Amino acid sequence: MDLMEQKVTKEGHEQYNELTHNLGGETMPYLTTGLFDNTAVAGVRPSSTLSVNISNNDTSTVAIQIEGFFQSGTTKVKYVEEFFTLAAGAVALKSYYAQFDAFEFQLFVSSQAVEVSAWGKDATGNLTSAHRAVATEINPF
Repeated sequence: MDLMEQKVTKEGHEQYNELTHNLGGETMPYLTTGLFDNTAVAGVRPSSTLSVNISNNDTSTVAIQIEGFFQSGTTKVKYVEEFFTLAAGAVALKSYYAQFDAFEFQLFVSSQAVEVSAWGKDATGNLTSAHRAVATEINPF
């Protein structure tokens, strides 16, 4: 999946807010992985992709928005914006391009019953333990 396939219109925030209101959900804190350092060593980056696992443990459908950023100098640049819903009891696995010196993912979820974890993967698909954020380590902001 290329960057254009992952990017959604700016209507995502509005859709998220409208859907959380329509679902009767109260808007929950936003979550972040924090900034991952992914500087190349001998020309190879530790992670080439980031896998985001999302589990909806709620009894109703939830709204989710994912935003991905890479660092360019002293600026964060958004390169991923994806909005979707996830049915009760469902799981979603998303994979995002991560060939940057530093990157961060932020998630907006409409329920506290949603659990998120994220793992970097190298070019051969192996997990990169330095780029992991399990559910208890994903920070609200």
